Amino acid sequence: MSKFKALHEFQKPLQCLTPESFLDYVNGVIPQDHLCRLVKEIVWTLDTVSVEEKYSFLGQRTYHPKLLLSLLFYGYATGTRSSRKLEEKCLSDHNYIFLMRCYKPDHRTISDFRKNSLKEIESCFVEIVRIFQKLGFTNVGKIYIDGTKIKGSASAKRTKDREGFSNWLTKIEEEISGLLEEAEAIDDEEDKRCKSVESEELLKKKLSKRTYLKSKIKAALEVMEEENLTKLNLTDHDAHHMKAGGSKDIRPGYNCQSSVTEDGVIIAAEASTDPNDCNQLKPIIEKSRSNTQEAVKEATADSGYGNYTNYEYLEEENIEGYVPDRFFHQYKTGEYEKEKNRYHYTNFKYDSSTESYICPEGKRLEYWKTRKNKSKTRQWNHKVYKGRGCASCTKRALCTKSKERELLIDIREPLLQKMRKKLMTEEGKAKYYKRQYTIEPIFGHIKFNIGYRSFLLRGKEKVNGEFKLMSIGWNLKKLLQMKAKAA
Repeated sequence: MSKFKALHEFQKPLQCLTPESFLDYVNGVIPQDHLCRLVKEIVWTLDTVSVEEKYSFLGQRTYHPKLLLSLLFYGYATGTRSSRKLEEKCLSDHNYIFLMRCYKPDHRTISDFRKNSLKEIESCFVEIVRIFQKLGFTNVGKIYIDGTKIKGSASAKRTKDREGFSNWLTKIEEEISGLLEEAEAIDDEEDKRCKSVESEELLKKKLSKRTYLKSKIKAALEVMEEENLTKLNLTDHDAHHMKAGGSKDIRPGYNCQSSVTEDGVIIAAEASTDPNDCNQLKPIIEKSRSNTQEAVKEATADSGYGNYTNYEYLEEENIEGYVPDRFFHQYKTGEYEKEKNRYHYTNFKYDSSTESYICPEGKRLEYWKTRKNKSKTRQWNHKVYKGRGCASCTKRALCTKSKERELLIDIREPLLQKMRKKLMTEEGKAKYYKRQYTIEPIFGHIKFNIGYRSFLLRGKEKVNGEFKLMSIGWNLKKLLQMKAKAA
């Protein structure tokens, strides 16, 4: 009785193996419900004419764009995005060999295709989102919005202000001057010995690096002057210093915004250089509407998006919003009802008949004036109410440091109070709670399960394209799950 399994007949004549016969073997090995089959099926339905038109009929024939798109989509879905690792996978992994039809692209080919096809990749993202709609796998009416910070491909040490770059430039110029003097000394020594010195090549490399760095610093200073910037990163000009949630480190990176449907499908993904979420609600809703060609009826986001401007936008667009403000937690837990917060503005009662407020001590604050102002980062649109009997009040020291108490109430305050009341209802609590297990697990998967904690590409446009690739990877895996459930 034999101890080992019998060798298959087709394993014996390996010398006669051809790409066609090997593909037949791989096709038989890969399960019918495998992700790589879905990737191939989806990619070959996408419109890639815009990519194909970039190639000329002259010269050597290249790989079809659909093959390279399949390679990138499957790689980003499974946690492999390095062009060198993708090149290796095309030689050793059956799934990649199946997608590339036994072709073996060089890592430079993969890298250049990704870098030069970012706009087309964004179009593919939109097409894939609309495939979900055609299949009836997603409901666009309700969306959940959130953002996450992802580190850029740049060092924090290379972010400097103008003075820092000027000092660095002076230091580099001194080093170049020293290297030139050293080069002259080596030339004199060569003339005497009539042979080359080994340190000459090393010196040339050092001089070349310093000269290149000098040109980059000068270019950075010019950009700062033209765009009136206070700080800039030398490696990636678009990467801004940001603090990731739960981390003490402040590093150059991007604020990546996404909107997700109830089914967990990413319908909009954009990388922003703004470290704050408060200005991102309107752009991401507009992008969701543009990508799906459908109206957004309901939007849920965390307190980072809660401000008067966003509440006003939701009201104007007739979108049912569930977006708490940054002080909603104190309001919900009754923090303002405690004695230490007795004189917080929320404890002043509004009297609509006289358009005035009544303080906890029964004193009246009458309407005084309206204050309007707008800057690049903030907008003031307040009604100012001023106390009239504060001078004789025994509690004045606890209420204000001024002679009379003033209340600055934004004219959009009713929208904030309406949002708070809505979030305190059972329906509001349930809908807001659903956001936590709908969109946040997606960022957890992208950053921790497959390890995309930093970008490979540099510059906002390229980073935006790479974030789209990450989102495409998630959506394709989600589609595979949905098809399995439907079956």
